[in-house]
Amino acid sequence: MLIFYIIFLIILFYVILIIRYYFGWKNTNDISVKSFSPRVSVIIAMRNEENQIVRIIRNLKLLIYPQQKIEFILINDHSNDDTLKLLQSSKLDNLNILDMPKNKFGKKSAISLAVDIAKGEIILTTDADCSFDGSWVQSMVGCFIDNNVKLVSGPVFFNKKKSIFQYFQLLDFASLVGSGAASIGIKDPIFCNGANMAFRKEVFLELNAFRNDHLASGDDVFLLHSIKARYLNSIAFVKAKSAIVFTNSMDNFKELINQRKRWAAKASAYTDISSLYTAYLMLFVNLSFLFLFFSSFFSIKIFQFFVFFYCTKFIVDFFFLYPVLKFFDRRDLLKWVFIFEFFYSFYIILIVMLSLLKKFEWKGRMHKR
Repeated sequence: MLIFYIIFLIILFYVILIIRYYFGWKNTNDISVKSFSPRVSVIIAMRNEENQIVRIIRNLKLLIYPQQKIEFILINDHSNDDTLKLLQSSKLDNLNILDMPKNKFGKKSAISLAVDIAKGEIILTTDADCSFDGSWVQSMVGCFIDNNVKLVSGPVFFNKKKSIFQYFQLLDFASLVGSGAASIGIKDPIFCNGANMAFRKEVFLELNAFRNDHLASGDDVFLLHSIKARYLNSIAFVKAKSAIVFTNSMDNFKELINQRKRWAAKASAYTDISSLYTAYLMLFVNLSFLFLFFSSFFSIKIFQFFVFFYCTKFIVDFFFLYPVLKFFDRRDLLKWVFIFEFFYSFYIILIVMLSLLKKFEWKGRMHKR
């Protein structure tokens, strides 16, 4: 039947992509020059983060970087808790606190306002719920000794928690982080994470990358796509443990679905061909998995093809995830990959369907797709 030839081609294209990503991950390295210390502005947008203020300020104080070359711009995005009050009482050298005006809101607007007043030639962004090593800034910005580098993506991973639900999230997130890094490694970047991203201020102002500001998120991906389109081979990934930023996974399935709906919503505005190709290929791979799974109940031959599909996907995914999890010192998660493969397609298709039909909540605000 024609549909099975199509599914065979889909899994073939998937295998080719993942093998390319494997070598792309291998090609990424720590290219930072530790002796290079440009002037840096660390920007963090905050909304209702009163429980994170003390910890993030303490983390920022522990950063090892020339004091005269670093500033911290923390932006309060109309918080209705004590975020602003706690920020104003914080004791941190070179701290600049912005309280967003009434006609501005959202992370993109917060970052844009901060970049406008930033004194640093390099902008480094993260989130209030993140933590990092004292060498984080130096590890991230050292790449900019190369004038051709316009944007640097860094590794992000979840803090350790013990539960099957957390293991599922860790594997899902590892595949995303690994794919983003690997795409940079093959000189065809498709996405990065704003929780650990650095870029040149002049490039941000030049490109006005947040033109899609009707979308709630995408401060990271749309900037990367804009720079990729204008400056060939100008994006780097820092594969260094000192550059890792840690954040928390979701506490329950409802929060996870809401987060993934937010991430999926911005895909509708993609114009980058490689990003669209990868997104649609992943969609068709997961649809094919579900089609074969349900069809296998009615035919032994379809069941055999389903087993072939499942095992092929598992082998290439395991092949790719092994070095990624090794980098994050989480090889213990490899034993969950086979089970993860089965549930992943159901999860992805559910996310796609909900992102088309439902609104999502972010930082106490409701957003449409």
